[in-house]
Amino acid sequence: MFHFTENGIVQETVIGPKTWPIPELLETPNPLAGEPLAERNAALQKAAEMVSENLAELSETARLHLYFWKNFRPGKISERTYIYPTSATSNNRWELKINELGLFYKDVSGEYDSRLGWVSEQLFSDFWFYGPLQPMPDLRLREKIIGIVRDAFLRSDCPAAAAHFELFEYPALTVSDLNWSEGDHVRRDFVDVRAHGIEIGYLTFRDSEPSRGFLSFENFLHEPPRPFSAITPEIRAEIEQFLGKKSTFGLSKNAPPPPEPPKPPTPREKIDLSESLLKTDPKSERGAETLISLLEFEDESDYWRNYVFNCFFKLRGNRTVENFIIQKLRGDHEIHFKKAVDVLSMWGMYGDKALNDRTLLLNLNWHDATANDPDFRAALEKTIKIINQNQ
Repeated sequence: MFHFTENGIVQETVIGPKTWPIPELLETPNPLAGEPLAERNAALQKAAEMVSENLAELSETARLHLYFWKNFRPGKISERTYIYPTSATSNNRWELKINELGLFYKDVSGEYDSRLGWVSEQLFSDFWFYGPLQPMPDLRLREKIIGIVRDAFLRSDCPAAAAHFELFEYPALTVSDLNWSEGDHVRRDFVDVRAHGIEIGYLTFRDSEPSRGFLSFENFLHEPPRPFSAITPEIRAEIEQFLGKKSTFGLSKNAPPPPEPPKPPTPREKIDLSESLLKTDPKSERGAETLISLLEFEDESDYWRNYVFNCFFKLRGNRTVENFIIQKLRGDHEIHFKKAVDVLSMWGMYGDKALNDRTLLLNLNWHDATANDPDFRAALEKTIKIINQNQ
């Protein structure tokens, strides 16, 4: 949820209100994340109407986005769907849908998300300037989508109409050492270059399969890296050498200084917000995320940890809470692990018959978890299936 002010937008987030000055809104990748695409499109078009093209404080990036949203009309795009493999030799399939709202990538095979068929959304402007969000290895398809978006501009001669990401054929992957990892036996983070893009992820000592994310070559070259990226300057240089291209992002000399971070909400404010949201909708994702965020105070007092996990007792069916419990059962935090088992026990007492299984819960013990005991692994897999059975 967000609302306009005289000079920008205030967005309500799980950590409190975030103020978006118009210049920041226009130059930040994935602005207003978490809001419906239709509302984000309308907000960006309205923001473009609120600002003069000649404002000195606008960076080059912000000015291009300004031109984009002043001239782009998403209503001119009719819906199309494309299904394609990750590569010529891959069994993994993706479905791309483009319509007047934006681009929708469905991970049909669960290649980068364990939730089969999970859909990720992308704003038109993010695609135009930074490239595809998910795998799109076929150059012809990228050219086709660029053409569809270009046809929705009111003026083909506006500066933004020619400023899309570079189109190029991906080079053949003949180098075998374009992968890096760092960590220890508890957790290792990695970056792997594939023929279709870059995989970034991690593996803990308890995972049978690593958790993987994806970064397209176009995103790598055009979108400013996120904070704490696993791609170091040294790794970036090697990937750039493989692609034969240099990253194009960077701060303009006219870019304004970064805004002061908003004052974080107090624990009491977080409690009030989470209780309000979860009372209205026990399945509220935002309410659950706000509740979970209270764990940042657990080093100050056990009260916060006990409060959060005790609230989970009556939140069976909240997908965010269920995913968090699964994460803690797989994790390396002993107290959180044991608290998660307590939550399962209470879900069983409150009516989930499948979790009212004493033998199953006894097999979910920390000693066997750290020993990677086969009985524990079997119990964990069974428990995860039970948690997910209604999804």
